[in-house]
This record gives sequence, C-alpha cells and structure tokens, in this order.
Amino acid sequence: MRLPLSLPRSSQPRFSLRARLSVGVVAIVFLTTFGVTTAALYFIKRNMQAAIADEQLERISAIADAVDQKFLSRRTLLKTFGDSVESHNFTSADGLQDLVMRHESLKEAFDNVAFVDVDGKLVANLNGAHQIGRVNIKDREYFQRTMAAKAGVISEPYRNRLNGLAQIAMTEPVLDRQGNVAYVIAASINLKEQNFLGELANVKFGKTGYMFITNTDGIVVDHPDKSRLLQHVNADGRSNAAAERAIAGHEGTIDAVNRKGVRGLYAFKPIRQTNWVLGAMYPRDEAFARIEQIERFAWAGVLLLTFVAGTIAFVTARSQLAPLSRLREHMQVSRAGAAYAPMKEAPPGDEVGDLSHTFDSLMQERQASQERVQASERFLRDVTDNLPAVVAYFDSEQRCLFANKAGLGMRGRTRADIGRMTMQESLPDPVYQQLVPHIAKVLAGTPTRVEGTYDRNGKEGFFECHLAPDIRDDGVLAGFYVMTFDITRQKVAERERAAGEARVRTITDNLPALVSHVDASLRFTFVNAHLRALFDGIELVGKLLPDVRGAEDFEVVEPYVRRVLAGEAVTFEKKGDPARGVGQKWYQSHYVPDRNTDGTVRGFYGMTFDITERKQAEMRSAESERRLRGLTDNVPALLTELDREERVVFCNGRYLTWLGISPDAMMNRPIREFIGDAHYEMRKPLLARAFAGEVVSFEQTARLLIGERTLQTTYLPQKNAEGEVVGLYVLANDVSDLKQKQLQLDVLAREDALTGLPNRRSFEEHVRDAMARSRRTGLSVCLLFLDIDYFKTINDSLGHAAGDAVLREFGRRLRQSVRDTDMAARYAGDEFVILLEGVAGAAEAQVVAGKVLAAMRPAFNLPSRTLHATTSIGVALSEEDEDLASLFVRADTALYAAKKEGKNRFMMAAPRAEARPGASWPRQEPYSA
Repeated sequence: MRLPLSLPRSSQPRFSLRARLSVGVVAIVFLTTFGVTTAALYFIKRNMQAAIADEQLERISAIADAVDQKFLSRRTLLKTFGDSVESHNFTSADGLQDLVMRHESLKEAFDNVAFVDVDGKLVANLNGAHQIGRVNIKDREYFQRTMAAKAGVISEPYRNRLNGLAQIAMTEPVLDRQGNVAYVIAASINLKEQNFLGELANVKFGKTGYMFITNTDGIVVDHPDKSRLLQHVNADGRSNAAAERAIAGHEGTIDAVNRKGVRGLYAFKPIRQTNWVLGAMYPRDEAFARIEQIERFAWAGVLLLTFVAGTIAFVTARSQLAPLSRLREHMQVSRAGAAYAPMKEAPPGDEVGDLSHTFDSLMQERQASQERVQASERFLRDVTDNLPAVVAYFDSEQRCLFANKAGLGMRGRTRADIGRMTMQESLPDPVYQQLVPHIAKVLAGTPTRVEGTYDRNGKEGFFECHLAPDIRDDGVLAGFYVMTFDITRQKVAERERAAGEARVRTITDNLPALVSHVDASLRFTFVNAHLRALFDGIELVGKLLPDVRGAEDFEVVEPYVRRVLAGEAVTFEKKGDPARGVGQKWYQSHYVPDRNTDGTVRGFYGMTFDITERKQAEMRSAESERRLRGLTDNVPALLTELDREERVVFCNGRYLTWLGISPDAMMNRPIREFIGDAHYEMRKPLLARAFAGEVVSFEQTARLLIGERTLQTTYLPQKNAEGEVVGLYVLANDVSDLKQKQLQLDVLAREDALTGLPNRRSFEEHVRDAMARSRRTGLSVCLLFLDIDYFKTINDSLGHAAGDAVLREFGRRLRQSVRDTDMAARYAGDEFVILLEGVAGAAEAQVVAGKVLAAMRPAFNLPSRTLHATTSIGVALSEEDEDLASLFVRADTALYAAKKEGKNRFMMAAPRAEARPGASWPRQEPYSA
C-alpha cells in the first residue's frame, strides 16, 4: 500500500508568509498613525465646537440684554408719560387727545399710544381721533391685568382687530387722587416692523442662520418668516426638540434639527422683562465648516505619511524574506517530481540555510522508503485482485489509498485514480448514502457492518459491507479498511419466503380498523395490530370470542354472530366496552361469512371501525344548529340566506312575529313569492349589484304586525374560497327608534335650551334661505339686532339664576311680538335677532321695533323679585345684491348707535352708500319708550 507523499493542500487561495508579514507591517504603521490622528482630532474638534457654541451664546446673551434694555427704557418712558398725565389731573377725557398728540415723539418708541377709560373704550389716540369710540379693549388680557394690579404690564402677542397686525402692548395706569384707575395708557409695538427690535432682524449666524423670539407658551413673537408670527411653534404638526426645551426653561446651547430637516446649533437666552425667549439657529454645516476643513487636511496628511512609511516597511520585509520564498518554490517543485533533486542555489548561512539542508536530507530518506513500500504494495494487489469481493483502504479524510480490481471496476476507475478520488467518488451515490452513518462510526473507532441495496443492471441487488478502523500504536486513527460482498441471491430467497405473510400482515395492520378472523367454533385464528393493541398486546389467536369480549359484551353481539354464521353479512353500531375504558367511543362492525368451496360457512371475518368522531360531529352539529336557531330567532332583525337562484336556504323566527310567515314555509322557495312582484321589481337591481359582489344597504318603510316601522336592509355577498359569490345574507334591522332620536337631536341642535327660541345655527340657516328668496322676489328682508340693556349688571348683582329668568321672559315676550311668518332667535348671550320677510319699507320695520320695545315695558316678575329690563334695537333693511355679512354689520352698527343714544330705543341703519363708521341713519331723534 502506497502512503501519501504529503498532506493535501487546500484548494482555497492563500497569501504567502512573505506577503502576510509585509502587509502586517504596513497595517501596524497605518493603525498607529490612524489612532494618534483620531485622538488628536477628537480633542481639537471638541474644543473648537465648544468655543463656537460659547461664542454663539455670548452673542445672543448680549442681544437679549439689549432687548431687555429696550423694554426697560420704553417702560420708563411710558411711566414718565403716565406720571405727567396724573399731574394734569384730568377730570374728563376731553383734553387727553390734545395731550397725546403733543407727544408725537412717542412714535419713535411705539407704533401707537392710546388712552382707554375704565370700560375699555378708546378716548384718545396718537394715530388720530378717527378711531375714538369705535374700539373697546375691555376683553383684552393686558387691560384686565392692568386694572386688577393698578400697574403697567407687557401683554402677550396679539393681532390688532382693525388692521390685523401682530402686536404687543405695554400699559401704564393713570390714577386719580383716590388711587383708583382713571385711564389706562396702552402703547402698541408692531412685531413686523423693526422700530423696536432694530438691528436684531439683521443679525445673522453664518450665511443662512437666523434669530427668533418665542414666549414660554410657545407663541412665535419674532421670526424671519413673518407668516409664523403669533402661531405656535408646532402649528403645522412638526415639532422642534430644541424649541420645546427652551420653552420648558432651558438656557444655553443645544444641537437639534429644525422643521426643514436642517441640523443646527441652537442657543437660547430668556429676556428678563417679559416671558420671551431669544433663540438663534446656526446651521451646523456652516458653524463647523472650518473644523471639517482642518479635519480633511489632517486626514490627507495621515494618508500620505502612511503610504510613505508603509512602502518603506513593505520593501524591507520582502527583501529579507526572499531566501525563504526561494526555498518554498524548491519544495513545491520537489513534491511534484518523480525523483528528488537537491537545491542548486547555495542557501544563505542563517536559519533559512539550515532549513534547506534539513529538507534535502528528509526528501532523500522518503524516496528510499517509497521504493520499499511499492514492492510490498505489488504483492498485496496481486492477492486482493483475485478475491470475490471489493477490498479498499481509505484515510481519515475518506481519500482512497488502495482498491483492488473489483473495487476500481465499480465506477470504471484505474490505478491512476488512487490517491485522488474519495470514497464518495468511488461508489454510486445511492450506495454511498447508505454507508454514511456507518462511515461515521468507523471513523469514531468502532468496527461496523451494514447490509444495503444497489442497482444490478436495472434490478435490485444486495450487498454486505464490513468496515474496520485502522488505529495506529499511538491511538491515532489513520483510516479504515472496507470489504464488500454481493449477497443478492441470499436476500432474494429470504424475501420470497416472507412476501406472502408480510403482504397480508401489512395490509391489515395499516387499515384504520380492528380486523380479525373467527372460525365456526368462535375461536380467533387471526387478529391485526390494532386489535392486539386494544387488548394491551395479549395474544388473542386461539382464544374464544366470548372469553375475549366478556359475557356482557358478547350478549350484545351474539345475535349478529348467529346471523353471520348462518351466511348473512351484517353491519351494526354500538358503544365500546366500558370495562376496557372505551365506554365513550362508538364503533361500527361489519361481519362477513368465510365460506368453503362447497359453500358451507367455516367462520367469519370481522372488521370494526372507530366512528366516535363522526358521532360526536353529528351531535355537535345538531347542538350547534339548535343554538344558532335560538340565537337568530331572538335577534331583533329579519335574517335571511339566499342561494344563487334567490331561494331561501335559511330565515329566522322574526318572519313569524313581524310578518306572520312561518320560516318552514319559506325554505327552498324563491324570495319573490313572499315579497311580491312589485316589491321584487324594485329590489331586483339591488340584488343584481349584491350578487356581483357589492355590499348594498338601503332603508324602507314597512307595515309589520307590530306596526309601521323603518327597516334598514343590507345585502351581504356570500363568497367561497375562490372569491365567487355563491349566495347572499340579507339583514333587515328595525331602525325606527334610532330615526326618531335623530329627529329629536336635530331639533335640539337648532333650538336654544334656555329660551326655547331658535338658536344661532337655526337662524343663520333660515336667514340664508330668506336672502335667496328676497333676491328672487325683489322684496327686502329686515334684520332687527337686539340686546338687553344693563344685562351684565343684572347678572353680576342678582346672579346667573336671575339672569336666566330674565332671558326666558325676554324670549317669551319677543316670540309674542312677531308674526308667525317672522323668525325671532337667541343669537348669543343677551343678543337676540328678528328676521322679517317681504317688508314693504322702513315704516313697517319701525312698527315691529316699537311693538318689541312696548312688550318689554312691563316689569319682569322673577321668583325672588321684580325688576325692569329694557332693550336696544338696531334695524337694517336689505338692499339689492347685499350679502348677509353686510346686513349684520349695518344692524350691529345701528344697535351700537341706539345704545350710545341712551338705550331703550331703536335706530334705523344707514344705507350702504351713506353709512360711515360710527354714524347712524337717519340723523334724527331715536325712538324711545
């Protein structure tokens, strides 16, 4: 047997030692340079970033201090002006307009300065007297705070009611001699102009950085994008983590991403004079551009240094390892050659030279040993080639190192393939797969034997294989021996002998039944595996049927046994024998007579099937159908199932209670017979849509035994696994109560709960329709706008219960004062409206207004007291092409004029062409009660 000259080499490519050492030196140089540079850049970058952040914070802090100073200087200016007003001791508002106009220098600090009285009415205005009497700021938060604290405040940002500009207000109270607030000075600052923030809007951080101001409530006070003023920072649904932290009280710098996805360095500083937060956004790309440039230059230097040092190290390593590479090439050439030739080039006088001399000696000794082995191998081959078996030897990696003539002939191999082919390559794949587990055993050191099959010229052949391990003296497994014999003839003979019995046994043992044969003396002659298992593996052949089944159980089957022995095939069902723990199981037995050639019965075959699952399924199905019928019969709806031919395959008991039709009478009959031809023709298109796969729903009114009801009917397609519509589910729900509640809710939504009059929503719907009718007919409509005089005083002094009582009585009298064709409604709070249609002129409207004033003249008798409540009315007649908004404005203006003239009266609104702010029409004494 020939031993291998060397271990097999891996087929995977690999680098030489010379290359690995060279690359390793270069890698060490690169990693060292990379680590030092990374650490240095990290500390430099961190310090520079901190310096930039500190510089940004210092700039924004200085700007915040400047804004604080501007607030302080303006508050001081406003305080000084207020002190001068107090020194004049004005007893009325007549001189305030002249005073404020003499101080036009205030315009340099404010957009406007105005005086308002304690009721919030404008009494003097720096921007002109034309707004006096038209503006009331009593509901403004800053006015209420000033009145309550008797001290000046800075308001939250708000939008001016007249010009719509975003503003803030600074206030200062003017006190009388008793220390009460006589007037409030309100100075406004326009947030869109730069007269206050000055150069703040021009401050930039980098090219695209910017500054902005928000308050602690998240409202934007100043921003380069003026459309965001007075909006919440998250108004569009996108949040900014930096802004949210600043609103929560953070002061300093933070790195975050803005709404447009730009990452930037944010700095925040609160302003002490108000709840504003000054912020700056410096885009990170611009802030740290210089740092990134330094970083790029540094990395370029690192790469250059690494390249130079690596090249030097690489060249040095390769030159020192050149002799070792030459020795390696010589070893590879010597391994492939038939005879060894010593190295021609003289080796160096170092470790590599010693290694070369040692290799020469070992190779010469190996060549002598190979010649001796080859002689022994020729003798062994002559012996094994004449054996009637396959003989082979494989090493631990299953490489074939020896095979006799029979073994090589299996796959058409020659002796030249020895040493190159594996065991898998030397055998047919089906044979090798049978040997795989046994090869694992022999490689573990255990001898093994296996019988298997192979393809013998298109027929099945059999082999017997012996595998023996080759364990050396040191305990190492070197390989294993293989000897294989052909045992086809032996196996074929054994198979034929067992074929008959095995065939019958296999069939009966695999039947899902208890199979047996009983002779005429009632003794078992055959039982299958299932029957043996039922009796815990006890041998039943030779035992009597009555003894095996027991007296009680045999008494049940004895009539059937007598019938089968009489020549009749019988089938019956029964529960299992409780004594064997199968009392809850059901069985179906078939007894077939076994006849002799002359026709006499010599026994019978028994076959018993377990039908427990079928029985239980039948019982479950019956119980499920009973429960389903009980549920559906009590559902307050008509439930129906139709097949493709529109026949009823199911309907619940509601058909009997609602329609008087029995469900049994409807089964398997067309639905058309029960709903009638006329009704069916109306539903036919809907049925077609449902059979096409669409869910169809509609409402209908039906006369049932329980009365006329509103039904909501839905057609639901019934689909099979392939998605085809095979029928319909029809569900008809009684929605009559729901409809009634919807009508009630609709009435409540359009009626004022306190007065019972139509509410604002109902009135506006009605007035739009009336305006449309007016345009078609050419007749005017008249709008009367009313409110209750001094109603707030009633509420504040007598309480809300008294106020509600006044509102109810006022609404009752108002309803009685108008025609049935007119509409009176509660508009809001103590405001009421009346709409008159088809009005011929102003005289007719004045009659109605006078009638309302007269109706309110008698005292209001409340549960706890009696009081008088009057009303003021603004009357407006619609003009050609006038819209609803214009009509409301003119009526409201007339109401304002009536209240200004002393209340308890009505005023007619001026025509649109002659109306001007603050004017009323006509210019005459108002009608009063």
